[in-house]
Amino acid sequence: MRSFIYIPLILAAAVIAYGFNSSKNTKAAKVLTNDHYNFVSVNEIMMYISNNGDGSHDPNTDSQGLYWPGGINATKAAVFEDGLIWGGVVNGDTMVGGSTYRHGLQAGVILSNGAADDPNLPKYRVYKVLDGWENLPPGPERDQYEMDYNEWPAEDGAPFNDINHDGIYTPGIDNPYIGDETMWCVSNDLDPSRTTFLYGSMPMGLEVQTLVYAFNQSGSLGNTVFKKYKIINKGQKTIEDMRLAYFEDDDLGDGNDDYSGCDIGLNLGYTHNGTANDLIYGSAPPAVGHMFVQGPIVPGGPSDSAYFNDEWRPGFRNLPMTSFIFYINGSSIYQDPTLGDPQGGKAMYNYMTGKNWDGSQYIDPNTGEPTLFALSGDPVAQTGWREGSGGWIGGPYPGDRRSIISAGPFTMAPGDTQEVVAAIFLAQGTSTIQSVAALKESALEIQNYYGAYTITGVKDAADNKDEGFELMQNYPNPFNPITNIVYKIPKSSLVTLKIYDVLGNEVATLVNEEKPAGFFSVKFDGSSFPSGVYFYKISAGNYSDVKKLILLK
Repeated sequence: MRSFIYIPLILAAAVIAYGFNSSKNTKAAKVLTNDHYNFVSVNEIMMYISNNGDGSHDPNTDSQGLYWPGGINATKAAVFEDGLIWGGVVNGDTMVGGSTYRHGLQAGVILSNGAADDPNLPKYRVYKVLDGWENLPPGPERDQYEMDYNEWPAEDGAPFNDINHDGIYTPGIDNPYIGDETMWCVSNDLDPSRTTFLYGSMPMGLEVQTLVYAFNQSGSLGNTVFKKYKIINKGQKTIEDMRLAYFEDDDLGDGNDDYSGCDIGLNLGYTHNGTANDLIYGSAPPAVGHMFVQGPIVPGGPSDSAYFNDEWRPGFRNLPMTSFIFYINGSSIYQDPTLGDPQGGKAMYNYMTGKNWDGSQYIDPNTGEPTLFALSGDPVAQTGWREGSGGWIGGPYPGDRRSIISAGPFTMAPGDTQEVVAAIFLAQGTSTIQSVAALKESALEIQNYYGAYTITGVKDAADNKDEGFELMQNYPNPFNPITNIVYKIPKSSLVTLKIYDVLGNEVATLVNEEKPAGFFSVKFDGSSFPSGVYFYKISAGNYSDVKKLILLK
């Protein structure tokens, strides 16, 4: 087990003044209170997260805040700042929220009366739990894990494994371990001083629940952090033409020699070094990627199913990455949107739609055709529009890049909920370009683990619910090598319970017999199976259901 350090909760009440690096377009600094930062560090990545929406930014140095490799002991940084942003049209006005270099969220839930709860309440912090914290030596670190475990805010929406299936989080019985290390916080956009400070927009009435988790594994998962955002419209405004997007200002060691790129099929935006050597990482510097593994849902056809709220929803589909753009610090052509200004909000929204800041289209210089996916060529195969040798004749030199992956459009009415899950990960090859190749290989493996885009066959069986039947989530999950699956049938039925791999192939049959009414538990032993995402499907009479399980060895 790795060693861990604890950032005191005094940060939750500290006044943190933001005077960012002068190379970043941040305009005036602003004092923010009640903003709590914490970090994930269970694998090779150490990454900061805040309940104001900020990501991958170190509050102690006011600079890069995603370190790799080495986890808690890492000294080299790869990302200056990132975060979820969104935009849409409300009553004809373009509005933008979320977090880039400024942060439009405050701590806390939105109450049933539509008002924000008191952000100063101690419970509105960034919670962090570690699987196995009980084995840590006595001290402040263990005490903090124990407090967050016992006070896990399930009543505010924090997910947990309901071991006794009573719908109530019970410490000592249930657990909140989505990953080996799991973090969660809840925020809202109801502070107009923050939303206008970001990009000049008034609040939209959105609550944002942020789940961050990582696994202490080797291989691709050991270099990955997952961030799941649940966005709930608790206001009175319908948001049209809405996009959810992930902003990233990657600074790979020295941030002044970077290139950007994307892979449409992988839903991936990435940054790689523009030179063979980096001032910080040296030769063969790594590449860093931000990838949607689960996009927002929109209505689909009869044969479609969308992954949402940890289950398949028939008649919907998950949107993939629908655009990728980049912009360059100091460029007059690819400009930073102006912070604190509605015109900057319009520029940012244009970026989310796959256009340039001024509403003009990105033009592929090699084909002369407009595109929603800038730099979608392949540096490894040396094809298409790409930064670097032969990919963009007369293109800009390596420098300080920002980029945005987006998914949309959709409509978000009052009461609607959306989810998006991003994977942030790094990979290193034997050269700058081979690091891109390694990153894309990791992207495929990560998608197989998450499963939302790689499942065929099983998801089309989807849920066919019948009152009284129930298939519970397996526990533990992830597991190695044995997990328990519990199901309930209200009447005597022929029951089949089967395991499928990510390609929809049946790999095991756990139950295939007549069962009387009642609760049943069956074990699945994954000793002979490779690590990865699997699905279990139950059929009983007219009822069927599918859930995901993860085997980690």
